[in-house]
Amino acid sequence: MSDALVSVALAELRQLAREPLFADVENALLTLGRDTGGRDGSGLDAVRQLRQRSAEYQRAARGLEAAARRCRLVELEINQHVDAVLSKDNKGLAGQFRDIFRRNRSGARNPARRPEPVPDSPGPEPGLSAGTRSELTVALPGADGTAAPDADITASALGPLEVHVAGRRVPRWTSLKARSIFQYLLIHQDRPIRRDVLMALQWPDHSHNSARNNLNVALYSLRNTLEGLVQGAQPIMYRDGCYVLNPALTWWIDRNEFLSAVGDARRAHREDRPERVIGAYRRAIGLYRGPLFEDDGDAEWHLPEQRRLQDLYGQALEGIAEIHFRLGALTEAQEFGQRALGHDLCSESAHRLLMRCFAAQHQQQLVSRQYRTCVDALRDEVGVCPSDETNKLFRELT
Repeated sequence: MSDALVSVALAELRQLAREPLFADVENALLTLGRDTGGRDGSGLDAVRQLRQRSAEYQRAARGLEAAARRCRLVELEINQHVDAVLSKDNKGLAGQFRDIFRRNRSGARNPARRPEPVPDSPGPEPGLSAGTRSELTVALPGADGTAAPDADITASALGPLEVHVAGRRVPRWTSLKARSIFQYLLIHQDRPIRRDVLMALQWPDHSHNSARNNLNVALYSLRNTLEGLVQGAQPIMYRDGCYVLNPALTWWIDRNEFLSAVGDARRAHREDRPERVIGAYRRAIGLYRGPLFEDDGDAEWHLPEQRRLQDLYGQALEGIAEIHFRLGALTEAQEFGQRALGHDLCSESAHRLLMRCFAAQHQQQLVSRQYRTCVDALRDEVGVCPSDETNKLFRELT
């Protein structure tokens, strides 16, 4: 690990902590808080002081952002060294450390191996048979610690990008352009992508020759990053002026699995098979670690697909909560309803579901509190009032 990088990050944080600006701002804010109407003029002086400090605020904010970026680089470097140590094929004490780290590292670093947990009911659920409960405990991909072990390449794109080639995780991307091209090919796996499309996407302001050279360099880096297949096959193929993921290899992509699970749930819903709906939605929820390419804050081309997948995830949470409510499993219905609100606090359908859950348990006070939470969220977030449907339900339940 680079000692210089750590030293720079710590030095910047120490300097910012001693920044007199923060003490001045705190004193000005305290003055505003004590001011009872500006009769002594202290409040106006504090406002003038805060306004005069505007440029310094921006400078301090930029400094904090730079220090935070360096701290994140330090964290990434530490994690990469940990991965290198844990990847050694030895047993005994090293093997024990490997198990400890795999159990306790955060989901942001190893999410593909630990799907999002699904709440368990504290006891037998009313309205669910033993056979139904056994079907709900379906194993999620990667739940055993080896995500899709039969695939040549696995890619977890929901949340931070994680890629495994022949069972080995890609530790780092030497080229962000190479990573971005790979992400684009993953999302458009169903069709070849013309070279001109990739050039215009990544280098829109370059000349044709410059963009083409840059593309060749990025693809060379991408192929080197994904090397390691026993068969020696190239993951990225070029045909008739287009690039495509090699169809001769087996690919496991969590986005594809997520969409497949959502589709299974919808088909089971049309067939009126609630047990299968719940099982499919559980698979989808377990696969969704976060927004598509969550750790890529620069690209914009994937934002429409990111929003679509976020909507589908919210629908899965509300759908499974609704079915649990219909089956009388109120504990599960409430838990998934709360998770739906954690995903989207302005979801009126989730608020209405929780109101119905509380009313079914004769908890009228909680019904009123949930309605008030809905009103406040809609007012504060989007500046609207609850719909007629929500208002009508509240009147009926209270």
